[in-house]
Amino acid sequence: HVIDAGEDIKSGEVVLACGLKLRPQETGLLAALGKESAMVYKRPVIGIISTGDEVVPIDKIPQSGQIRDINTYTLSSQVQEAGGIPLTFGIVSDDYDALYSQCSKALLQSDMVLISGGSSVGTRDYTIEVLSNLPDSSIMVHGISISPGKPTILAKTQNKAFWGLPGHVTSAMVVFKAVVLPFIRHIAGSSSLNDKKLNISANLSRNISSAQGRVDFIRVRLLKRDGDLWAEPILGKSGLINTMVKADGLIEVGMNTEGLDKGSQVEVIPL
Repeated sequence: HVIDAGEDIKSGEVVLACGLKLRPQETGLLAALGKESAMVYKRPVIGIISTGDEVVPIDKIPQSGQIRDINTYTLSSQVQEAGGIPLTFGIVSDDYDALYSQCSKALLQSDMVLISGGSSVGTRDYTIEVLSNLPDSSIMVHGISISPGKPTILAKTQNKAFWGLPGHVTSAMVVFKAVVLPFIRHIAGSSSLNDKKLNISANLSRNISSAQGRVDFIRVRLLKRDGDLWAEPILGKSGLINTMVKADGLIEVGMNTEGLDKGSQVEVIPL
């Protein structure tokens, strides 16, 4: 077999675009070109803080009104999947000074920070107060029109993003998928060339309701019936991790849509 000159790569051809994620085939291409190294973007370090008097370490047995620290682990895994490096700062109680201290530490050591819990408007929810008082800070967003995940905060502090995520695990994971993930990809230098994960078309197995004026993300599992693919909604409160375990993806119901009918064709965002 003979490969002619220029048959694989032509002279002057752009072989790797800026922001492209290097897969095994791209590293093989670099090797074919005699490149032992390549300039790449630094993986962003994402600080993760879990807050709440009710949150206990996973090696402790929760008492009444307590819950194990699920969010540190789910968010860390999502950060890794997004190409970032998670840096955890443990559990912080509902105390202004303690949260301010950990946020200040995270600001120095991270490129971006995620705080789970304390983003609602309550007497013991200090996230918005702390973020407002960090050096050179401004609150960009407090509340977004999605469900689950409405009480989300985005602040800018010393040109770094601080996200206040809901404490309920499903809400935090959905907000990460919907709005935090694209932000991490941006600061990681990832281009749109990498966004090739296609949604999955399926038929909706039952009617679902939604409120106008917000975007609803519905957890679904995918089932094959008589050769057709069906999306079956998984119902449950936003604090239930098992609903996310059972889900294969999310359906996005638009802001101006009043629910979807059984049999409708929907696009499932893979999880």
